[in-house]
Amino acid sequence: MVQPAPQRVGQPSPLVFHLGAALAAYSQALLAAPRADCASFPWVDGLGELAARLGPDLDRIEIACELASRLRETIEGLEIWQSHPYRRTLEDPPAIWSEGCSRLLDFGQVSEASNPEGEPLLIVPSLINRSYILDLAPGRSLLRWLAGRGFRPLMLDWGAPGLAEAGFGLEEYGACRLAPALAHVAALTGRPVPAIGYCMGGTLAAGLAARRPEGLSRLVTIGAPWDFASTDGLAGTLRAMMRSDGGAEKAQAFLRALADAFGFVPVAVFQMLFALINPLQTALKFQKLARMAPDGAGAQFFVALEDWLADGVPMPCGAAQDLLVGWQVENRTAMGRWDFLGGPVQLDKIEVPVLSFCGRSDSIAPPSLSEALPCAIPDARLIRPRTGHVGMVVGSGARTAVWQHLAQFLV
Repeated sequence: MVQPAPQRVGQPSPLVFHLGAALAAYSQALLAAPRADCASFPWVDGLGELAARLGPDLDRIEIACELASRLRETIEGLEIWQSHPYRRTLEDPPAIWSEGCSRLLDFGQVSEASNPEGEPLLIVPSLINRSYILDLAPGRSLLRWLAGRGFRPLMLDWGAPGLAEAGFGLEEYGACRLAPALAHVAALTGRPVPAIGYCMGGTLAAGLAARRPEGLSRLVTIGAPWDFASTDGLAGTLRAMMRSDGGAEKAQAFLRALADAFGFVPVAVFQMLFALINPLQTALKFQKLARMAPDGAGAQFFVALEDWLADGVPMPCGAAQDLLVGWQVENRTAMGRWDFLGGPVQLDKIEVPVLSFCGRSDSIAPPSLSEALPCAIPDARLIRPRTGHVGMVVGSGARTAVWQHLAQFLV
């Protein structure tokens, strides 16, 4: 058996939480089984009728055996991933600009590019995860696909923060990294250029378009969150809890204490928050991997994506406080109280053409969070692909659901 890859050992983090969540969920299912034929049983939509076909006398031993089998599949999937021979082979293109730990990577220089001097595009990824989700693997790279169609994508790779970024909040990231990167890209042709932002990178790009539109010709956002008012689901419940009894101040202090101890807010904090969105998701997806052919294309893509998810970066305290408290808890974005690039961001001030993609199955930035952004921008165009957050940029249907519409908008 191939030895586990060092970077995957102990992953996905927090591993104990993921395994514990699966065990707890399945234990509750076993305990609830005798009541499954009750009319008031809280079945997920569509499952009640299916369960009724099983009859009133469910064998709890059979149920326990099935749950044990699923837990075993989860462990098998984890072992397959940790020992899988796949390693990412795509190399970063040359950097044409840098500041601190951030770089502008020129995808006009990759082998797939059809026109190295094509129209420049400023690509703005999220600060939370590594930027290479937009260049994940051959055939799963939005940026290489755009380069092959004559564009010149220039991606702002934020990088892992260092000493230069230690005191950064989102304001500093905007003023000292994002705005200068836009100025550099626009200077290449002497005219405004499009900006494409993914996840919170789309929110930052929208703030740029509202506050510093000079140099921008149009704006595209993909899965960009904006209105955090919703209290639906576990993530919404956590937001609601933090909005009472001084929760925001406690969260600020907690993040400051973490940064004082570790230098930055650790990756594990964000991984835990993502895990809370759907506590059983990790168990289910590794069960799926256990059923795949380990050397098949599906398993290889799974491993590539899971490697990216596990390859997070820490965040400066100020930026983490802006994101987790200012946005998530206080909802400063939708309330008109998010100060960025020297003043409050008002989306109705954006005058460039805007296209926004908001995934119908997005659990990271669900429609209640993301659709408010284009709805607040005059004449913005909204496309609702039937996919999730990551699926919009690397999923099997991304090319037809998102990429092609994006390219057409840029022409």
